[in-house]
Amino acid sequence: MAISLILVCPACAKKPELYPNEHYKKVGKVKASEDIEYCLKLADDSVGKESRGKNAAKSGAKGGLIGGAVGLGVGLITGSPGSSALAGLAGGAAGGAASGAVKDNTDSVYMNFVNRCLREKGYEPIGWR
Repeated sequence: MAISLILVCPACAKKPELYPNEHYKKVGKVKASEDIEYCLKLADDSVGKESRGKNAAKSGAKGGLIGGAVGLGVGLITGSPGSSALAGLAGGAAGGAASGAVKDNTDSVYMNFVNRCLREKGYEPIGWR
């Protein structure tokens, strides 16, 4: 479910922020947003879309393992290790993926690619959020 949230909510993904230099002021916010989307798409096509969701997937897997282990431990105490482990696995995976999506959903190669594209267009990227 958390992974689908990333796919359903592209606006939730981190994007570059631009310094309002002369070029930005000249072209305006709408054109700057279009140029950001162009550079994001170019990076998707060049270095791969998987870079954007890599950390969410890693966090989901890690969360699933931890949740499954905790669920198994609780299940051993309560007498239902199988269903508790499964519930822990599902909850841990969803929570881990959501955490990874919120924390960081881009890798440095992807961000550097987009930043360079924007600089070549005359913008000054100052960070991502």
